[in-house]
Amino acid sequence: MAIVQNPITGRTKKTFGTAVFSKQFGNNTMRSKAMDVRNPRTEGQVNQRNKFSIIVDLIRQVLPLINEVYAGSLTSMSPYNKITSINVKNAFVGEPPELDHTKVVLCDFTGSTVKNVTLTGQPDQVMDIAWDPNTTNADELASLLTFVLFNCSTNEAAIFRDAVARGDGMASVTVPDEWVDAQTSLHVLTRDFSQTLAGAPKGIVKFKGGADLSSVVK
Repeated sequence: MAIVQNPITGRTKKTFGTAVFSKQFGNNTMRSKAMDVRNPRTEGQVNQRNKFSIIVDLIRQVLPLINEVYAGSLTSMSPYNKITSINVKNAFVGEPPELDHTKVVLCDFTGSTVKNVTLTGQPDQVMDIAWDPNTTNADELASLLTFVLFNCSTNEAAIFRDAVARGDGMASVTVPDEWVDAQTSLHVLTRDFSQTLAGAPKGIVKFKGGADLSSVVK
């Protein structure tokens, strides 16, 4: 048992190992290495850890894009923590839990986005994407779309930044040949010119299609 007097956290009395004092999201915190750790392995806890591991591997591949869209707007947690939490809670189905790519969320902002999106596999790993621009705003029609595709079997990601203008209504991208025979899912990043964040039009990322037979890579 030890007592620590610190100007950040005040007076603390507990059993702890090495103490680390820091400031995170404006809050003073003290962290310490646990002296005794329990590691229960009930079925529920194992499932939860597996879900967390799957989501962490998925999100890390697209984290720069997620951070860019949130643009420092979160004050109580990081974009990584927020999106990881949302997906661990909501993106799994069945027992044992399996990731449902139609439920994956990369950003929870709402705003102007495309609609009626189709994702269709063509020979030589080409994926055709078509959509309704769903806007009459000239700036939004001219803005560039970013596509995020996931391999629904391996959870690998492929990002196609600034691929085509929103007003074009169609595009084709090529995914890795290792993806052949896998279903794919598509998220689209659009820009909402009626909202601003960090001095720029707000980014909106939404799941738009795939995770079905039409989305299989050929």
